Amino acid sequence: MRAAAALLAALLLLPAPARAKRALTPPAPDFPLDAVWFNAKPLTLERLHDRRVLLVAFFNTANINSMRVLPMLKAWHQHYELGGLMVVGVHTPEYEFQKNPKLVHSELKRLGIRFPVMLDDERRYWRALNNEGWPAFYLIDDKGLIAYDHLGEGGYRELEDEMRVALEEAGYKLPGAVAKPAAASAENCGGMSREVNLGKSGARTTSLEHAALTMTHDGDTVSAGQWSAEPAALRLAQKNDDRAAFLRLSYHGTQAFALLGPPPAGPGLFYVRQDNMWLHAGNAGKSIVFDDDGRSYLSVSAPEIYHLTQNPDDSTHALVVMPVKAGSAVYGFSFSDRCLHVDLP
Repeated sequence: MRAAAALLAALLLLPAPARAKRALTPPAPDFPLDAVWFNAKPLTLERLHDRRVLLVAFFNTANINSMRVLPMLKAWHQHYELGGLMVVGVHTPEYEFQKNPKLVHSELKRLGIRFPVMLDDERRYWRALNNEGWPAFYLIDDKGLIAYDHLGEGGYRELEDEMRVALEEAGYKLPGAVAKPAAASAENCGGMSREVNLGKSGARTTSLEHAALTMTHDGDTVSAGQWSAEPAALRLAQKNDDRAAFLRLSYHGTQAFALLGPPPAGPGLFYVRQDNMWLHAGNAGKSIVFDDDGRSYLSVSAPEIYHLTQNPDDSTHALVVMPVKAGSAVYGFSFSDRCLHVDLP
């Protein structure tokens, strides 16, 4: 018994393995040869895997979950680029306008993304990896095998640990660790509404004639005026100088964002109110400005996510969006709680 106990104690003192080996490390599929690339010439795994460890990250500039992960991707790119890691973004469109390379390039530049990005406009690489959402991460080691994968936000500590193990196994000298984000506390985060997508394939929008002015159900959307329903958006079908046409949404959360599109003729103004009042410095999002009369609005020159409100808590609010020009589009709304706070560029 004493000998067994001594042996057990000795085993407990042995260093634990860096990571458990995966039961299956399948080879990563190569990138499509005719894909459009940004920030780099077309890349192939055959040329890269014996020189680099790759972190392939699926993201979408019209997806708030992707926007929240961009700071971490930028930090990894900056910290490990000279130490053997290459961050490769895969931008897979959700909306038709995201298939336009010029618009995607403009968004990447605006967001300050400098690592290589492939436009997966037909979801070929998405399907090759059986990917299921944004953001998603695939760590490809120096042998071209998928060493680790992760879907969704969070888990960045474990992901970076796996990256460092792959780099060390490939013979690279590890730099000092980047500042890892603190794990979001499950306490005092508050709540937030689910994402609301509009258009024919999204949430049902009730016309003002068939809805009470006071809404109590989270996510309820009411329209006033003339709107045309497209597959993925509601588009204003009238002039709206008097702001009589609007979309009204009930939500809760500390931040509210909207994916908005300009009218065909150029930039368009969108006025924004919350709880039947104009926004002010205490609750206006980063995208909001004010006219000479103190009315809150934003100018939309490209289809992208705009930051509308920033509240001190997650109370329920009524958000009203009033585009001025016919042809202006509203694709949907997304929200954050206190722990998932995000600052858009």
